[in-house]
This record gives sequence, C-alpha cells and structure tokens, in this order.
Amino acid sequence: MGGAVDLRIKLPTDGDDVGVVRASTFARARALGYRAVAIDGSVDASKGERCRALLERVTANASACKKDAGDGLEIVTRCTIAFAEPGELQGVLGRCSREVGGFDVLALEPTSERAFASACANKHADVIAIRANVRLPYKLSAANVRAAIENKISFELCYGDALRDSTSRMWFFCNASALARATRGGRDRVVLSSGATRGIELRSMHDVVNLATFAGMTESAARAALTTSARSVLSLRARRRDAEATESEVVDRMDAS
Repeated sequence: MGGAVDLRIKLPTDGDDVGVVRASTFARARALGYRAVAIDGSVDASKGERCRALLERVTANASACKKDAGDGLEIVTRCTIAFAEPGELQGVLGRCSREVGGFDVLALEPTSERAFASACANKHADVIAIRANVRLPYKLSAANVRAAIENKISFELCYGDALRDSTSRMWFFCNASALARATRGGRDRVVLSSGATRGIELRSMHDVVNLATFAGMTESAARAALTTSARSVLSLRARRRDAEATESEVVDRMDAS
C-alpha cells in the first residue's frame, strides 16, 4: 500500500446527506493521493456502560463506509477513547474488550496529567491523540514521551485543528512545536492526520508537510508522518492483535486442560 494515509476521518453517522458526505470525502481523498483512511469513532470513557453501544454504532458506521469507498482507497476502522482518569480507561477496556479488539487502530485521547501518563504506559494502544486546538492539560514530559516510544505508541496531531479559528491555530502551533521538540523534530513516532468531518477539510500531502515544518518538524519527518509512520501504525496493530489472539488461545487451552 503506497501513498499517503489519513488515520483520522470523523464522518457523520446519521442525517439525510450521510451517503453524499461519504462519497465526496472518499473521492477527494483519492484525488489528493491518499491510499488509506481510518474512519474514527470517539467514545468518552466517563460514559461507562454506554460505551459498548457507542462502539457498536462506530463499527456499523465503518462497515457502511467500506461499502461506499469504491476502488483505490482502503478503509480501516479506528476507536478513540477519551479519558481523564486511568480507572475510566481500564473500565472501558475491561467491559468492551471484544468490541475494542475489533478495530484496526486503538487511539487514546488523555485529558489530564494522570491520563497522559497512563496512556504513555499502555501496552495495547497504537496512538495517543493530542488535542492540539486547546491548551494541553498536561506536559509532554521526556519520561512519558520516552515510555510511549518504548511501547511503540505514536503521537498524533490533526492538522484540521490549525484550519479553524485563530485561537485554535495559535494553540495548534504551540502544541505542535512542543511535540516536535519532544520527538526530535517529529522523527520519533509522530503521525499527521486530518480529523476531517467532510472532504473539503482534507489537504494535500504537500500542504500538510509545509504546515508541519512551520511547527518545527523536519520535512522528512513530516512526510513520514503521512506515509511510512502512519502505515507502521496499521502493521504494528495487526501484529499486536495476532499476538493477543495467540495469547488468548493459549490461556483457553490451559484452562481446558
């Protein structure tokens, strides 16, 4: 799979124009050179028991997107879990392990210092989503960033945060610059996604690379963040799922013996 990869597209799940929005978004993604996109569904871990129903709805939406994508564009599924307390995340992962395990990408979106430390230490997550359009409620400390990198977790910036209002743009560049400093100019496990809800919000790889270099990323790291680094998230997730399935199989056999 060559070409660019967008690991976060947030398409609507209902409404009269859902089909039109999907078709136009996928057509623009293909025209801009994207070869794979992840359809994202976000859940708030504080919702507790409601998370299972939300995850099932996300899965159904992703399945519909795969049917509408057409040729030349691979559709993968993504679950993003926002949480403020580590216990909230563990609750969702415990109650909804089957639903979460079915996604091609598992992203965590921490909203507090404790949540960020927990996300960086997680052994199952693929991505830590940085909510870059506001002041971060945590510091990108060297210890936590290093822990995430050791766990093969990538940090994600959504360039759509820079394309809204002036305040969002200011915080995007502030947070993106901090992440670039913490990851050696973006060379250490950084991916760039759109966070788009419609096709018109997608940008070409050239435009995204230029934007990222203004925030302190090197040009080569910015290109990798849209291509090889993003693809490695998908391949690593596939290996993690295979390993977890094998481990579960072994445990089942031991229990049966």
